[in-house]
Amino acid sequence: MSDWRHMLEDLKDIALSWDVPLERFNTFRLKGKVRCLAVPETVEALERLLDRLHRRAVPWVVLGRGSNVVIPSGTWERVLIVLDRCAGSLWWERADRDRIRVGAGAGLRLSRLLGVCARHGWSGLEGLVGIPATVGGAVVMNAGTPQGALADVLEEVRYLDVQGKRHRRRREDLKASYRDMGLPERCVVLEAVLTLKKDDPSCVQQRMRRTMKRRRAAQPLDLPSAGCIFKNPPDAPAGALIDRAGLKGYRIGGAQVSPVHANWIVNCGGATPEDVKALIGHVKATVRQRFGVDLEEEVRVLEP
Repeated sequence: MSDWRHMLEDLKDIALSWDVPLERFNTFRLKGKVRCLAVPETVEALERLLDRLHRRAVPWVVLGRGSNVVIPSGTWERVLIVLDRCAGSLWWERADRDRIRVGAGAGLRLSRLLGVCARHGWSGLEGLVGIPATVGGAVVMNAGTPQGALADVLEEVRYLDVQGKRHRRRREDLKASYRDMGLPERCVVLEAVLTLKKDDPSCVQQRMRRTMKRRRAAQPLDLPSAGCIFKNPPDAPAGALIDRAGLKGYRIGGAQVSPVHANWIVNCGGATPEDVKALIGHVKATVRQRFGVDLEEEVRVLEP
């Protein structure tokens, strides 16, 4: 760690903290620490940071709200980069008579973007209401619901590569798929440009309320979780398979297959990363044995 301090301390416009608790950086509320937290103030500072980390072969990771991850146990030997200060902007302009172009920084909370859409009557993101993510995280995983995915309204993504160099990709150049926008590995999203339809604000707000009502009825929103754990196989929803396997309510330590929605694992209190990973493994093994289906994780299990 002393080497990392010496290597990073001269970088300007970056707030550095050491041995930082991770509980507030993951929606599972799992406990752990990260060796270094880096919060760049500007995109230029982020570029310098990525270049330095790349040249010195220091492992790093970007997290938004940590809504789709299982963190490692103990102290994570990484530099955790948070983008809310350097990439939290929001702008918009008229595209044509019926559409609006919206630029949203990667560090911006999705809920804030949706609040602006509701207020102005911009339609296209109503299905994403209630997803606890930043714009960057939502872009990388192509966040979505049966009502649609972020790729449906994406126009362009601006990002940095691992060396801190800037790039942009148009939507038509990306091979977006289920829970994957098709961006280059290890890129850092800076901004998403979206094309949304103009609508009556009351209609947009009504659709958002309906979406949240469905979520509250079908999902265990009162306990810490990472949302859906597994991607849906082609022939049956993952939750239905887990339910048919008799695993609703199954518990390992503080981690439980939700009695409300079988494709959710919740932290009932004091769950550890090992509890969650063990429960994921048990669910996969049971579903494979019962139905011959290999479930694929939607969450990212982060390596130590």
